[in-house]
Amino acid sequence: MKRAVPVAVGVTAAVIAVGGGALATVQTHRLSDRAGVAAKVAEQNKALAAGRQIAVDFLAYDYRHIDADFTRVVTESTGALSKDFATQSASVRDLIVKSKAVSTAVVAKAGLVSASATSARVLVSVDRTVVNTSRPKGQTNAIDLQLDLVLQHGRWVASGVKPL
Repeated sequence: MKRAVPVAVGVTAAVIAVGGGALATVQTHRLSDRAGVAAKVAEQNKALAAGRQIAVDFLAYDYRHIDADFTRVVTESTGALSKDFATQSASVRDLIVKSKAVSTAVVAKAGLVSASATSARVLVSVDRTVVNTSRPKGQTNAIDLQLDLVLQHGRWVASGVKPL
């Protein structure tokens, strides 16, 4: 009987130690999972914010600083999209300056459709108003865009823009 008490205490201590170790391992994994989820959500939010800003920058311009506006879009895009925008914007630059056009854009709605660690698809609905010499009171329209984004050098940039 005397020997049973120390054995029982030893067994109980061993069970508690093993159980405590297992519980600590599970909690560590849960915390690690939460940290991973939080990091993923933070990156998705960055992609969504970038998509919103890029959509505005694609649609907003001012004839008084049109070259800076166009350069901003070129730096926020990559690949064929960047090259095509540079070419196409150069072809309308003189018309924008001549008509003293100012386009303002405000995001009405935006949502993240899909995302991975290095790419994302964002849908953005933008209300745009264009004022120029032909329309001094302005013309407003709603424009819906699908933006395909890629993560390059720590920044989300557009690899594709498609009107919807």
